[in-house]
Amino acid sequence: MNMTDLKPASALALRLGVKCIGYGPPGSGKTPLSNTAPNPVMLVTEPGMLSMRKSPLKHAYDAYTLERIDEFFNWFFNSPETKNFDTLIVDSVSQMCESYIAKAIKANKHGLRAYGEMATTVMDHLTKLYYMPNKHLYLICKQQVFQTNEGTIKRPYFPGQELPVRAPHLFDVVIHVDKVQHLQHGMVTGLRCLETFGIMARDRSGNLAEIEPPDLGALFAKAWR
Repeated sequence: MNMTDLKPASALALRLGVKCIGYGPPGSGKTPLSNTAPNPVMLVTEPGMLSMRKSPLKHAYDAYTLERIDEFFNWFFNSPETKNFDTLIVDSVSQMCESYIAKAIKANKHGLRAYGEMATTVMDHLTKLYYMPNKHLYLICKQQVFQTNEGTIKRPYFPGQELPVRAPHLFDVVIHVDKVQHLQHGMVTGLRCLETFGIMARDRSGNLAEIEPPDLGALFAKAWR
C-alpha cells in the first residue's frame, strides 16, 4: 500500500451507488416501482408480473429456475455488458431464497443444513451486489409480519434464522412500500424510509424524509447527494 492509494471517504461512498431493499404487502406497488429506477435491468425470479404489462422497462430476464438465476448472476458479475445499466432490480429475493432451500431439501439434506446452505449462497450474492461499483440496487422482498412481546413487527421476508438479521443489516436503505394517507390525494403509494413502531425501515444517508414519493430515481439521487 502507498499513500496514493488513500481516497476521500465520500468518494468511496459515491462509487458504490445506493443499495436498497424494498418490501411491503401484496398489491402495494413494489414491482411497478421498478419503472422509476434509473436505467434498470431486472431479474425476475417469480411469475405474477401482471402489474408490469404496460411497463417501459426494456431489459428483464425471467429466471424461474436456479440454473437461470445462477446464469444471470454469472453474467451480471462478469460481463462488460452490465456497464450499460445503472440499476439492478431483483423481484423477488424472497422467492430466490425459497428456490435455493427447495434445491437443498430435494438433495435430501437435513432441514437446518438446507437453510444454512441457502443462507451462505444468498449472502454471497448479496455481498457481491452490495460492493459492486457504480450500481444502484433495488431488491424486492415479500413482507413478513410476526408477533413479539412488544407487538407486531413488519420486516422484509428472508427465510430461516440467519438471513432476516444479516441481509437487511447489510443494506444502507430499507424502504417499506405501502399505501399512505395524503391530505390532497387520499390513499397513495408511499415509501417509508425511517423506522416507526412495528415497521422496519432504514436510511443511513440521513437525507431521506420519513415518507418519500414512489420514485426510485429521485430517492437514489436524494440519498446520494
